[in-house]
Amino acid sequence: MKRFAEVSRAERIKKILSQRRVDLVLVLENLAEDQNISAILRTAEGFGVGRIFIIYPEGKKPRLSNNISSGAIKWLEIKFYTSTEVCLEELKKEGFKIYATYVNPEAKSLWKTKFPGKVALVVGNEAQGISEEVIKFADKTIYLPMMGMTESFNVSVAAAIFLYEVVRQKEG
Repeated sequence: MKRFAEVSRAERIKKILSQRRVDLVLVLENLAEDQNISAILRTAEGFGVGRIFIIYPEGKKPRLSNNISSGAIKWLEIKFYTSTEVCLEELKKEGFKIYATYVNPEAKSLWKTKFPGKVALVVGNEAQGISEEVIKFADKTIYLPMMGMTESFNVSVAAAIFLYEVVRQKEG
């Protein structure tokens, strides 16, 4: 087996792209901070997610930072939507189950949730969370249990934890 340094760039790219998770899509709904989006893209690409859907119904199209994303942007298929409904209907047609991150007593703990099949993970706005429209489309709502005095993580940290658990289960 070749050592990492001996593998050509073309071979490495081919190998990494062949390992992309076709069963996992990340959806970002109406995030306000462009730097949060770029940080999430870096994390998602690192976990092998190849497709990111960005919904921005209430604001301007986000400016993605190649610097903050550490170049991940060029390796991702990023689709932009101005309609939550159009985005989620497209995913449903492709056979994805919608898992919406939602701080609510009726949501299920991330630690008690299974992620079989095709998963579309929806992360919402930093302050308001996901919209009512996402809740309507969601097959499951899930939350990240907090054990300290702090009530929430930064959205990029929360997205990383959710992605980690989905990928961990799919790799296990």
